[in-house]
Amino acid sequence: MNLPIIGWKKLLKFLGPLLFVFFVIRVVDPNKTLDLLKNIDPILVLLSMIFFPLLMYLRSLRWWMISQQIDLEIPLNRLFQINYIAWFLGNLPLGGISAVSKFFYLKDEGITASRAFFSLTLDKLFDIGGTVVLGFYALYYFPTNLVAAKIPWIFIITTALFIIIGLASGKKIWLGSKQLLRRYLNKKLQQIGSNLENDLKLFWSTSGLSFFVKIMALSVGLGILRSLVMYIIAHAIGLSVSLAFMIACTGLIGLATIIPISISGLGIREAVLLLTLPLMGHSREAALALGFAVFLWTILFKFSGIYFWIKSPLPLKGIDAIKRRFFT
Repeated sequence: MNLPIIGWKKLLKFLGPLLFVFFVIRVVDPNKTLDLLKNIDPILVLLSMIFFPLLMYLRSLRWWMISQQIDLEIPLNRLFQINYIAWFLGNLPLGGISAVSKFFYLKDEGITASRAFFSLTLDKLFDIGGTVVLGFYALYYFPTNLVAAKIPWIFIITTALFIIIGLASGKKIWLGSKQLLRRYLNKKLQQIGSNLENDLKLFWSTSGLSFFVKIMALSVGLGILRSLVMYIIAHAIGLSVSLAFMIACTGLIGLATIIPISISGLGIREAVLLLTLPLMGHSREAALALGFAVFLWTILFKFSGIYFWIKSPLPLKGIDAIKRRFFT
């Protein structure tokens, strides 16, 4: 099986950092931003780091549940290690290295290439699904809250209408979503490889509404936990924001970073916060300080995976493949 070829797309990763540099030079006062970062509350920052293992556990639990649906016999703790190592390797500015490393770790566990890609595709798909749900929440939250500041009852009426429509059309939404998912998977798996028909049949035969609800709940829950981290860091900087507002910001950031044009969200995250935080009365410097603090938190989170990488280095075949893919 041939791995996807990456050419000029390698450069996309640097668009976000370039945007960040532009913000620092032309949009904000760097000294004011630095002052905010210097006065950050270290206790709250340490508190936010408690979420490192919890976030990784939930990511791995979702992948494990998907693997169980297609009869991939691999323990949850091993997937936790692989996920953490891939997360650590994601620090490298090489597009796709995280997924490539997961693929070779799975192959090292005796899983065929096609089935490894199958599980990775499903996991990525549900990860995007959670991002889209939070994105819809953001697109709902900001307009209704801006209007609600002048017309308080509009938020309640709009929320009630969404709930009624959801309850009345729940079955149609589920069937339509399942059909779209089936078409997407069939098309995607044709690109991955052959001999996946039985795996696909097994997945659909064992995956009912309850499974999708659990997986999507995990994906959305991960987004909310990331929002909670950003909420804690915001308060560590001294910003008065609500958790609901941070969830909406996370949704917009997620939508903006579905296409990999940054390194750990740097630049894109700040762009979203520069648009949204002033709505709450905060300065542009505060927006940039929060974005950069979350970036540093993310980098530290990724580097915490070095422990598992030292214990279980990437298989030699994986190293050779990465050399061919990224450096030739």
